[in-house]
Amino acid sequence: MIALLETLKSNLPFSLLQNTPFLLIERTAQIAYYPNGTSLINRSAIANKLFVIIKGIVEAREDEELIDIYHSNDIFLGIELIKNEPSKYDYIVTEELICYEIPMDTFLKLCNDNQEFKSYFFSTIVERMEMLKEKNDYSSMSDLLIARVDETLLHKICEVEAEMPIIEALQFMENSNSTSLLIKNENGYGIVTDADFRHYILYKEEKNLKTISQIQTYPMISINKGELLFNILLLMTENSIKYLPVLDENNQLLGVLELIDLLSFFSNQSHLITVQIAKAQSLDTLILASSRVEVMVDALYSKGVKSRYIAKLVSEINRKMYLKLFELIIPTSWHNHCGFIVLGSEGRSEQILRTDQDNALIFEDNFIIPDDIKEVTNKFIETLDKIGFPRCEGNIMIINPQWCKSVSAYKKDIDNWFDKPSMEGFMDMAIFVDSITAGGNNYLHTQLLTYIMDKIKEHKEILRHFVKAIDNFDSPLGIFSQFVSHDKAHKNEIDIKKSALFPLVHGVRSLSLEYGIRESNTTLRIKELNNRGFMNKKDATNLMEALEVINTLRVQSQLKQWRRGDKIDNYISVVNIGNLEKDILKEALKTINKFKKLLSYHFHLNTVS
Repeated sequence: MIALLETLKSNLPFSLLQNTPFLLIERTAQIAYYPNGTSLINRSAIANKLFVIIKGIVEAREDEELIDIYHSNDIFLGIELIKNEPSKYDYIVTEELICYEIPMDTFLKLCNDNQEFKSYFFSTIVERMEMLKEKNDYSSMSDLLIARVDETLLHKICEVEAEMPIIEALQFMENSNSTSLLIKNENGYGIVTDADFRHYILYKEEKNLKTISQIQTYPMISINKGELLFNILLLMTENSIKYLPVLDENNQLLGVLELIDLLSFFSNQSHLITVQIAKAQSLDTLILASSRVEVMVDALYSKGVKSRYIAKLVSEINRKMYLKLFELIIPTSWHNHCGFIVLGSEGRSEQILRTDQDNALIFEDNFIIPDDIKEVTNKFIETLDKIGFPRCEGNIMIINPQWCKSVSAYKKDIDNWFDKPSMEGFMDMAIFVDSITAGGNNYLHTQLLTYIMDKIKEHKEILRHFVKAIDNFDSPLGIFSQFVSHDKAHKNEIDIKKSALFPLVHGVRSLSLEYGIRESNTTLRIKELNNRGFMNKKDATNLMEALEVINTLRVQSQLKQWRRGDKIDNYISVVNIGNLEKDILKEALKTINKFKKLLSYHFHLNTVS
């Protein structure tokens, strides 16, 4: 019983309780067994206990109509007990059941003593989703406490001889883009930081300070590779130091750990990643810095940060990474004559984990594309491979000449999208309008977006055919609000991108083109559609919440795949999630289905063949 109660403590709403209420549960609750076919309580009967499923399946029915299905860790009859109302449904065991039975008196006492616990049973879907995230607050902390220092956290060593003049050493440090100097003495190393240079400025004449060794801290404090990061944080705090040299097993210098990066690691690592990207002077260094994004995403998600905020942060980091790649790989002579853009989910600032790479190059019309274009673009894409971006299955990458050409060539494509409409052309247009410049000349990209917007003003009728793609995939929500899996290879799984995310994103995209909205991010587009009067605040809020739910469940599934080392895809299980997540997902899918009906009416899709 005690072991089972420990499991109960980790699940909502019981995770909201403190230890004392569990003593009451332990004294009064029972574990019960029921075979298949057992009727737990009939419709209109008064319940006298709360059921919490340990193992098995219970179906809720109303006049033989299936209303809901309850699995492990699911709870039912809470609201009826609180309101002292009869059961709304017949509850039937359909797979032999082992469950907790918490007496009504115990349950009501828990509700009276713990308002947050009671409120859970009356909370909205969105509020429950927030609770679900918050219960994972501590999951990332245990990983942080056992994390150890490795070379990805270190800054490059900037080393000088002890007799080097101070001004010369300072210039060397500036040229090296470093924030500390390691001083090589006859017997070991010393260190000079910004605090030592302040001392030099104040006392250089009084103390006749000329060589770098005169202002060094010697002997310096250092640590070995593999030390626990938490112990290092204590060491740096105790000694009031911001820079700590790291040694290998042979006591040779590996690099310098900075306090700001260590603190960043214990928060969400975003500062660490952006600093390392900004300082990267080689592709190897950039690849190493960019490889930590998934770790950051995992930490942020575990802390309950909303998926749209994670996506925004990841997008900003990726833009810095793309800009650095552009600077390191694209020849300097091209920089003012071409623009590197990212498209699709990356262009909407909505990609969280690396699912694919969608990118393009735009060249000025009067710029002669160099002969080594293939060599340069291949190197760019191969570097993205090493960072961890899977190649686009549709070949929407700068190694494809279709996505690496002049402004005029792109304009010809745009003309064809309107003059010779096709599904392939519409998909290319959808990808292109969801794009942002990530390096080079931004005006080239702006030119093309303006060209598309002007074309739409002249041919608004084409949007009816453009938006029709929302009907390409069936909703995963079937009769009686049950999930329907349309892919035989993925039993009990749904493709959340095709069946839910695409119709929402594409529908909002289509409306944005109609209203001339330049934003590429879906949430910002929805807000602007509200501002333009197309939808009211309530409908806009519901749509944004549905988007948040879909993206949250998607990244939750993808993080599990990433942790296992599996290929990341867009399928989510509708069996291995709790009843709370199912409720959340169903409400989101209902909102999307309602939005699809609105689009169908607005664009008269019933008349489009």
